[in-house]
Amino acid sequence: MIEKSKYRDELEIEKNKYLSTLVSIDEGVLVVGLDEKIELINKVCAKMTGWTEVEAKGMHYLDVLRLSHEDPSCDIIDPIAEVLKFGINYELGNHAILTSKDGQFYMLEDSASPIKNQHNQMLGVVLVFRDVTQKRSQIRQIEYLSFHDALTGLYNRRFFEAEIIRLDTPRNYPLTIIMADLNGLKLTNDAFGHHQGDILLKQTASLFKTHLRADDIAARWGGDEFVILMPQTTSDQTQNIVDRMNYAISQLETSKGILSIAFGWDTKTDATISFEDVFKNAEEYMYKRKISESQGVRGLTIKTILKTLYEKSPREESHSQRVKELAVKIAKALNLSQHTIDDIATLGLLHDIGKIIVSGEILEKPGRLTEAEYNEIKKHPAIGYRMLTATNEFSNIAKGVLSHHERWDGNGYPNGIKGTEIPIESRIITIADAYDAMTAKRPYRKNGLSAEKAKQVLIDCAGTQFDPVIVDILIKEQII
Repeated sequence: MIEKSKYRDELEIEKNKYLSTLVSIDEGVLVVGLDEKIELINKVCAKMTGWTEVEAKGMHYLDVLRLSHEDPSCDIIDPIAEVLKFGINYELGNHAILTSKDGQFYMLEDSASPIKNQHNQMLGVVLVFRDVTQKRSQIRQIEYLSFHDALTGLYNRRFFEAEIIRLDTPRNYPLTIIMADLNGLKLTNDAFGHHQGDILLKQTASLFKTHLRADDIAARWGGDEFVILMPQTTSDQTQNIVDRMNYAISQLETSKGILSIAFGWDTKTDATISFEDVFKNAEEYMYKRKISESQGVRGLTIKTILKTLYEKSPREESHSQRVKELAVKIAKALNLSQHTIDDIATLGLLHDIGKIIVSGEILEKPGRLTEAEYNEIKKHPAIGYRMLTATNEFSNIAKGVLSHHERWDGNGYPNGIKGTEIPIESRIITIADAYDAMTAKRPYRKNGLSAEKAKQVLIDCAGTQFDPVIVDILIKEQII
């Protein structure tokens, strides 16, 4: 009797130990008897199902454990029913979703096992499951990013190259490829920042998603280039689709930057044609169209940049106009050609275009600039140069913009050139710019210098900051 009592005590201890383990683990545990009624759930199971331990006990397990397949068209296999039926372990596939009492969804990984006594008789089933919602979400995100462009949501180059191989079959002929390139994206990035350029890229992706068909595949090829694969599509059909997209682009309103896309395409009509040749033809056609389209876009973008600069700092517009007028007077006094005078007039208006990158707070600051703020201001000649060299319309004055803060003695910026190394257009703008800066009202002072005092500064700084010949003519001709 003593031995039996000891044996029962040991069994009870062992039972309690395993029971404590089941209750305390970080996974959901549900124990079901042969009558399919719940005998035990732990706290994790209670939290995920929405039923308390007291409520769930004695309920039919299907009323608490509401499982479904992540694909609504598929049925889920009931793991507890499988164990009750066959008496062996059963592991549920990776597609199970648990719906809690309050309608919350959890993605599960789980396994069900029979509970047997020492005589190998089944007493019930224990289901152990874990919430893998976050894990599955991360996996799906990784899978998505491996085939999609993170910025636009379109497919990426890796996916597109695989699709070319899959779709290059006779049943998809005529198979058309479109190459698309954004006009003026670099100029938009330089002037307004990459955030604004990203907006244009996203608008392009949205355009494709709206106007392409379900079977068409659009991908970001890299940078400002996109590529579209269109099965069973003729060249004429492609022209119609491109026309619709171009019309949609013309209706878009953008406050900064201009969305313009150069399209080129070619069609593979039979297996004898190399897809590499089709791709090359589409790319060449796109580049031809880009050459004819992009210059106009860049010119319009320059005008948009100026408009934005003047909105940010209204005095910049009147300052540029006064610099232009004085610079033209100087150029005429120097007997420069009309062509050069025209360039100087444009340069006077655009010399500070690079200030688009400088915040309005710095441009309109009433107090003295900090060293960091001054260094920010000093970037504007190089930025302006980079913008203007991107256009045929204004590239001839780009060097003049770059050098308009150089000094005659070589102590200017950005390149520290001196004397006649500095373009004459820049030397003229430097003097006109300085004179206007001295005589006009500025945020940091109520009144500028008188014309006589400003003239004396020019004389005093001739040969150091300013070209002495130009200053001499300026004074003798009484231009100011």
